[in-house]
Amino acid sequence: MLKESVDVSDEDLWASFRAGSEPAFATLYSRYFHYLFSYGRRVSNNENEIVNDVIQDLFLDLWRTRNELGQAETVRFYLLRSLRRKIHRRMKTTFSFGERLDDLAEDMLPVESSVEFNITKEEDLLIQSEKLAVWLNQLPSRQNEALVLHYFHSMSYRQIAAIMEIKEQTARNLVQKALSLIRRAAM
Repeated sequence: MLKESVDVSDEDLWASFRAGSEPAFATLYSRYFHYLFSYGRRVSNNENEIVNDVIQDLFLDLWRTRNELGQAETVRFYLLRSLRRKIHRRMKTTFSFGERLDDLAEDMLPVESSVEFNITKEEDLLIQSEKLAVWLNQLPSRQNEALVLHYFHSMSYRQIAAIMEIKEQTARNLVQKALSLIRRAAM
């Protein structure tokens, strides 16, 4: 791993990796593995083995083609988009599309507890997370994915559209419809 890898920007890591730096490559892998795994589980119906294999394949492909890669707009965006495409290709051969994302585990929701939360607030957060998981499971899969990308992964509508290979307005519509359904469910 690179010395003080926490202080190295993604863009610098990407540039070093493209230049053939194995430590930069290892740092990118360790920095993004859990993040990609969490997102991949949502896209793949919680197929942990498939997600793990696809992430490994993604990084192997990145290493093999590093000399041909350009500078990524944002590394996180590039990796998420690449992972989603690889998962869909892999699942196309084994699963039918159109299945809903079932059994979204509450521990996979990217909700991070702050140190400032006391025990009471943590209990409230757990209850809210359980409710949110139920509501997210009730959403159509594309609305769920767009909502998670927008709010939990801080993606812009343009980035969501690129990842999901849809128009930007469609991404906006998916997020708004999902929010509307969740608001109705919360009442």
